[in-house]
Amino acid sequence: MKKLFCAVGLIVLGIGFLFAQEQKTEETRLTLQECLEVALEKNLDISVSAIDPEILEFSLRRTKEFFLPRLTFRYYNYRQSQLSSWWVEGTEYTTNTYNYDFGVEQDIVTGGRYSLSLSNSTTDTTRSLVTINPSYRGELRFELSQPLLKNFGPKINRRDIRKGRNQIDISTYGLKSTIEQKIYDVEEAYWRLVSAVESLKVNESRLVYSQEQLRRTKEAARIGSKTATDVLDAETNVANWEDNIIRYRAQVQSAEDNLRSILNLPVDEAETFPRIVPTDRPEVKKKEITFEEALNTALEERPEMASKEKEIENSSIDVGYFKNQLLPELNLSLWLYYPGQSGDRILYLNDDPYTGIRVGVEEGSRSDYMKDILGLKYDNWYIALNLTIPLENILSRASLAESKLQKEKKLLEKEKLYKGIYNEIVQVFKELKSNESRLETSARYRELMEKKLEAAEEKYRLGALSSDWLYSYQRDMANARVSEIGAIIDYKLSVAKLERLMGVNLRTKNLKFRDFDF
Repeated sequence: MKKLFCAVGLIVLGIGFLFAQEQKTEETRLTLQECLEVALEKNLDISVSAIDPEILEFSLRRTKEFFLPRLTFRYYNYRQSQLSSWWVEGTEYTTNTYNYDFGVEQDIVTGGRYSLSLSNSTTDTTRSLVTINPSYRGELRFELSQPLLKNFGPKINRRDIRKGRNQIDISTYGLKSTIEQKIYDVEEAYWRLVSAVESLKVNESRLVYSQEQLRRTKEAARIGSKTATDVLDAETNVANWEDNIIRYRAQVQSAEDNLRSILNLPVDEAETFPRIVPTDRPEVKKKEITFEEALNTALEERPEMASKEKEIENSSIDVGYFKNQLLPELNLSLWLYYPGQSGDRILYLNDDPYTGIRVGVEEGSRSDYMKDILGLKYDNWYIALNLTIPLENILSRASLAESKLQKEKKLLEKEKLYKGIYNEIVQVFKELKSNESRLETSARYRELMEKKLEAAEEKYRLGALSSDWLYSYQRDMANARVSEIGAIIDYKLSVAKLERLMGVNLRTKNLKFRDFDF
């Protein structure tokens, strides 16, 4: 039984090992464009920044709600029983009052507030000397309060809305800046991976060549045309290339992990995930642009510049607001109200209620008082102007001074940003020209090393060159190819950095993020 369990265990382990090996050889082949699209979808920094404009959008909606109308409704039923203080009313009486009213009120962008309401009430009492009972009363009322100096005008009262809109734009520009930086990060990580992979291929090809050379050297030593020292040199050369491959494979793994991290993919710690294999080749396409064109484009397209303009605009809004707050308070108040009344009229003997003798009742209609109200029969109004001069506005201008300093600070920050962009463009142009020169020199150096290696191999074959010199030429040739690949990658990254600094890499890569219109 133990042997059976051991056999089954070995089979399972074998299957697991084969499965692991199969998984290890799986590949995910990606172009640079595909990596950029994955980053836009999955990169956490971009995802976090994309939430901020949405949050501010809802904050702006909440600010706008201040100017929405508010509906009001009120109802109450009031009963009062009390002793009379006047003997002719009786010793005690009871009064029932039913009241309900509804209306609308709203803050308006000029800084004022209005309200329109309609109230209705019914009163029924047992008190003597009342001529109308039950009585129906109502009133249509319009009220308006409007500041004429301080807090007057749409600009002042829409301050938070205007700043909120700018804040959304600032957040959107921040998102664009984050995306553009991540685009460059992806490009850098992708091409660094390409560089590592291509360099590994160069060394792998030299390893295959050196292994074949070792085989031929051993065969030549067997027949006596080569010595044991020649075999030892060939074996040392193979070991050197094997050591190089280990180092370059580690570089490939490191570059792949870096790209995975930016794309928010699992880091392949145990090599269980499909490998990322870049499919774009390091080909050169020279960037033709002048320094002035790059600088002007950067000043127009960089989201940091647009964001700073919005910050300056917000500071200007604050300056205008605090200037207004220094004005005296001159407020207009206007009331218009139109009452109406109806009810059952009580008829007394000789039209004298003091007799206490009721001789009849003239029934009234509930709708009569509404006819008076809607017909505006009884016109009443009230208008007032109130002037207040706060002393703090005369003696202290701290808020206005602070807002002016904030604006001055933003203007200086804009100037600093301009100089920073200028210096960045200068540096990247120097880097671009330097790497462009390296393209030519590294290609020429690699061509020369190819010719020298061909000549060295021919001399070695004829016995006119030692193996040490041959292997040295082989290493120099491999280093020349790796150097040429590095020059191409560095040039492509200089172009990518220039596009990042100009703020155009979203457009040049033909990328779009969700519904944002950058």
